[in-house]
Amino acid sequence: MASSDDSTPPPTGPKYPRDWLRELLVRHAHNHPNMPPELASTALVVAPMVDASDLPYRLLTRRYNTNLCFTPMIHARMFMEKPGYRRKFWKEHGMPAEDRPLIAQFCGHDKDVMLKAMKIVEGHVDGVDINCGCPQNIAKRGRYGAYLMEEEGGDRVVNMVKHLVANLNVPVSVKLRILPSGYEDSLALYKRLVDAGASMLTIHGRTRHQRQLETGSADWELVRRVVELVGDRVPVLCNGSISNMDEVRQCLLETGADGIMSSEGILEYPPLFTETNVESTNYERTGPGRLQMAEDYLELCEQHPPDDGGQGSGMKCIRAHLHRFLHADLQRHTEVRDCVVKAFSMEEAWDVVKMVREVYEKIGHEISKEQLSWYVRHRREWEEGWEGGENPEFVEEKKDAIEEEEEEEEECCACDLFGEVCADDGDY
Repeated sequence: MASSDDSTPPPTGPKYPRDWLRELLVRHAHNHPNMPPELASTALVVAPMVDASDLPYRLLTRRYNTNLCFTPMIHARMFMEKPGYRRKFWKEHGMPAEDRPLIAQFCGHDKDVMLKAMKIVEGHVDGVDINCGCPQNIAKRGRYGAYLMEEEGGDRVVNMVKHLVANLNVPVSVKLRILPSGYEDSLALYKRLVDAGASMLTIHGRTRHQRQLETGSADWELVRRVVELVGDRVPVLCNGSISNMDEVRQCLLETGADGIMSSEGILEYPPLFTETNVESTNYERTGPGRLQMAEDYLELCEQHPPDDGGQGSGMKCIRAHLHRFLHADLQRHTEVRDCVVKAFSMEEAWDVVKMVREVYEKIGHEISKEQLSWYVRHRREWEEGWEGGENPEFVEEKKDAIEEEEEEEEECCACDLFGEVCADDGDY
């Protein structure tokens, strides 16, 4: 175990009251008139996702009961050193008022660099978060994400939390996975982080080894134990295995968590936090269709263009969203898939929408029959509650899944123009 840094202040426990998150959500509840009353103070959260939780996408999800969003994971050192990288994620004077509540997530291993980066945004967000969830190899090389949990027996991230809490004026939270060594070591680290001053924990109930085809279901039992351990001191969010509101309610019941964070499910279908594709609707889609999601997203991209800041990676980001929204269509209609791949301008992105609409008119597409497709691309079998077995329109073959994931990994590790980026993938 590494020795503590003498300059690091002693543990203080949470800096903010236990109910800070609930009070924040209640203050903004008027923005969600269709929220079920019993969930008004429950966090329904969009996860931090590289090239995915960009500003236009966050604004789209907020129309459908999402009441808290995270920025994409921001690399603290890049944010400080490269103006071009900073413009990808942040507007000079902060995000628009309608993009609140908002938590900015950063990754890094140097507590001083993390502090400098967070200081830039603290006046424009409702909290800051440390990424301890990214499982990719590039995070190992960069000494952040899930690997930061294991550095120096946990001392590095604990001391980082102490340092940030002592010098910031917003809540500091941490998004974590389960340590490969198991429950007890994980619980001990989570408690140390709360003792160090963390004001919220988000637990993704998987280890860093559970990825892609080996993802499996998230461990809600571990989240329940975290709530029992520290839930009287800080809010705890549960991340993983959420595809509709039935699962949201079941997870809240089983874990006692203060909220649910969704990534891949809501990435494909932004109205996930509404009563659609649930048992009460016979699992039919009663909300807007996936084509409307693509249209609405592109309209928001025009209002918040890539060169205006906070939009992520421009057309690369837009193509990725179109791919996820329309994934089921791309599996059956290869001409649409080719069009998405070649969409390097907004005009070409709109051509994709036009093409899909023409296909729908030709085949008599029924929105009520839509189900999640991209979200289930790695599942080995349907979960209980889904009917019909393997539908070729909605489940691509394992070979396609592997090829897609290899392409995504290569693209991520190529690091665009800026170096280390990653996503905490596999958050089914």
